[in-house]
Amino acid sequence: MVLVFLVVMSRGMRGTSILTYLSAAALLGAAIGQLAGFSSVRGWFLLAWTALLLPVAIGLFSHPMRTPAWGVFVGFWGVVGVLWLIVVQIAAVAGSLSGEAYRDWAAWPLGLLGIWFLVASGLGFGAERFPRWVDLLGLLAGAGLLALSVSTWIGASSDAVRAVGLFAAVVYCLWAIGLGWVYWGTQDVTHRFRGLAIGRAAESSRA
Repeated sequence: MVLVFLVVMSRGMRGTSILTYLSAAALLGAAIGQLAGFSSVRGWFLLAWTALLLPVAIGLFSHPMRTPAWGVFVGFWGVVGVLWLIVVQIAAVAGSLSGEAYRDWAAWPLGLLGIWFLVASGLGFGAERFPRWVDLLGLLAGAGLLALSVSTWIGASSDAVRAVGLFAAVVYCLWAIGLGWVYWGTQDVTHRFRGLAIGRAAESSRA
């Protein structure tokens, strides 16, 4: 599956855009499954979502940031968090992990991913081709995932955790739609970075 995602992403940012849209659809399906009381359906949709988070997390490396080195460091751990979350969700679907143990194991990678969303959207807030509303939704999505992790760690009530999870899911879906729209208009990551570098060099020479 990872190989398939990498092949799609190698076709350009439009492939990443499609996968980002699909991640929003998968999480929406998981939320509907939970509200409808279909736990098994919810589990499979969450597995699809965690797998589709991989191209989303990798695609965020194309987001221009004010301190790229810090972004790369945090992004690495964000991708590790996604891989960790995939393993946890596979165990959950297989029936090896459930209940409180599942929530505890999922909280850590969700926290890492939330931090990555916060850093990428915060350090690159309002960057070229990334509208401020998209980055604002990214900040809210990251904060939502981090809040979900914290609510699990502090032993919040089930209703509180459910409310935080619903908020995180809604904001993530909105952000993924906006992010996919931005990616669709970006033809190539390499071209994008070169364009930024040339633009900065031109500004420096004029100064």
